[in-house]
Amino acid sequence: MGTYLNMFRLDDKVAVVTGAASGIGQGIAELFASIGAQVIVADIDLQAALAVAKGIEEQGGKACAMQVDVSDESKVIQAFEQIVAQFGGLDILVNNAAIFPKRPFLEVETEFWDKLQSVNLRGTFLCLREAIKHMKVFGGGSIVNISSVSSMQAVVYHNAAYNASKAGVNALTRTTALEFATDGIRVNAVLPGGVPTAGAKAASSAIEIKGPMLGQGRIPLGGMGEPLDIANAVLFFASPASRYITGQLLAVDGGFLVS
Repeated sequence: MGTYLNMFRLDDKVAVVTGAASGIGQGIAELFASIGAQVIVADIDLQAALAVAKGIEEQGGKACAMQVDVSDESKVIQAFEQIVAQFGGLDILVNNAAIFPKRPFLEVETEFWDKLQSVNLRGTFLCLREAIKHMKVFGGGSIVNISSVSSMQAVVYHNAAYNASKAGVNALTRTTALEFATDGIRVNAVLPGGVPTAGAKAASSAIEIKGPMLGQGRIPLGGMGEPLDIANAVLFFASPASRYITGQLLAVDGGFLVS
């Protein structure tokens, strides 16, 4: 049993988690650190990232904070070069950074659309590209993109820009999984359902939210998920336990997509 459980360990692995200063990203960073990874808590909010990294270290884990705007190409390039120089490699990337403001479709302006895509889709693309460049040199790695069940099914109203960005993340996941499998690089995606993080609540507070996910009985396992539910699935894809899996989209949604 011990040997089997070791397949989920991340000892001495260098893991970058974007958007890790709060919510799902924080849960992933904390879980990874608890099982041996050196975690880079990457976020645009440096002070919040520093607080998360400090909390991890106080629990005996290894973490450092790094300020990164994933929508800024030069900053992303610089960040990955710094990580590789400092830690001697890169084993895991979790593309979690995202924004999710909601706006009625007929009120979506190009500025709103472009801002959301620049973080959610271009940010994922840039981090994927830079991580893969380095992983090719070091003999492989695992990348996990955080998508959404909204990429597969319209869940709530006023989410067109967000849904489109996450559908793009799914396409990037499958495309890069195919193109870089021979380099030993696996790329998968986790699609969370409803997780009541502070960021999600804030995004929803400015507008009346309605849609099919809010109907009674639409989540067969009952209730919303927690960041740890998502983090557990991400760990599976990041760890050697999933060594023969790539290009997959895993919904962690309490059964919403089959309801």
